[in-house]
Amino acid sequence: MHGMKVLPPLRHDIDIVPFRHEGRSLLLVRDTLGIAETGLALNADVAPLLRFFDGMTSPRDFQLAIARRSNSETVSIDDVTALVEELDRLGLLQTGRYHRGRDEAVASFARMKERPPALAGSAYPGDPAEAAAEIDRLRSLGASAEDDLDTPAPRALAAPHIDLAVGGPSYGRAYRCLASARPSAILLLGTGHSLESPYSLTEKTYVTPLGCVPADVETIRRLRDAGGGAVAPEDFAHRSEHSIEFQLLFLQRLFPMEKVPIVPLLCGPLDHFRTTPLEVPAIAAFINTLKGWLSEPPEGKLVVAGVDLSHVGPKFGDREPAAALEEQFRAGDRKLLDALEAGDADRLFQTVAGNGNRFKVCGFSALWTLLAALPGVKGKVLDYQVWHEKATESAVSFASVSFSS
Repeated sequence: MHGMKVLPPLRHDIDIVPFRHEGRSLLLVRDTLGIAETGLALNADVAPLLRFFDGMTSPRDFQLAIARRSNSETVSIDDVTALVEELDRLGLLQTGRYHRGRDEAVASFARMKERPPALAGSAYPGDPAEAAAEIDRLRSLGASAEDDLDTPAPRALAAPHIDLAVGGPSYGRAYRCLASARPSAILLLGTGHSLESPYSLTEKTYVTPLGCVPADVETIRRLRDAGGGAVAPEDFAHRSEHSIEFQLLFLQRLFPMEKVPIVPLLCGPLDHFRTTPLEVPAIAAFINTLKGWLSEPPEGKLVVAGVDLSHVGPKFGDREPAAALEEQFRAGDRKLLDALEAGDADRLFQTVAGNGNRFKVCGFSALWTLLAALPGVKGKVLDYQVWHEKATESAVSFASVSFSS
């Protein structure tokens, strides 16, 4: 890597999570591509240096920054090169090695007709009977006297996608309200955590330990044609994404999903637009096509979104611990939930994107898409929770919301 003009950028598709082990501060690297080794941990002292790997910093500027940080004048360009080569060897940088590995993974996934379960055996049981029992247990959590299973089924539902063990009661409250539903097809909106395009569709059959769920290929192709450049040219974002997979498990315990086609739609970043995304012609065409499909026969199409809300604390890039920001992000969540209850897509956009998505609401794009595709619905908040991860002084908020016309 001698002669490089700028440092190669850090990969955008890995998670780097602070944690403590035996009194040491470390960084755990999670890589769904498998290029970085499983269980890779870095010394936390590396963390302040990673921000320089942005594709714009020169080796000389990096050298000076390290020297200032260490109060040393002995940091050489060879030292910088050695660090870059080590980070590349570990699979953390966007270099040729990474791009070759990703291209191979994308091509392999593209050849597959089915999308196999990504988290069976880790986030939930891989054995079908055990998985069914666990989902049934989660569906029973959070029950209250306010639950009315005889009410008409909602037009749409937002449920968490946080770890099942953390969000159990919220999942339970969400999916109990579908007891009377008889969906003809389901639009599944997920958060595309690694997605760069606004949307990603897949024609693959989704598989979980509870069975196979076919995709509505005709509708997916209509949407892809309408969305043009707003839709990712590949479906690789679906390979390891859990936000749809978790919802399917609950749906499979409620409905004969082998006979209920789905439209699996991952939603990428939309919070960078200054005004409504509908001013982008490709997104407007995509949403209009989605609205048309939802309103045309057969009746009874259901929309389900797998979303979480605020992500705060050092784990998510904040300097302050989540506890210091809790009053602020809870207030932001309340405004967001108010917009959902009002069914107001423009208000939701201004609430989140208007402040640059300060609290990193990962479900924003899916929620905006839900409201934009179903004008006239009103939301009802079923549950709201905040989970604190003590080891990282960070927190994630999540909610369950039903939507009816």
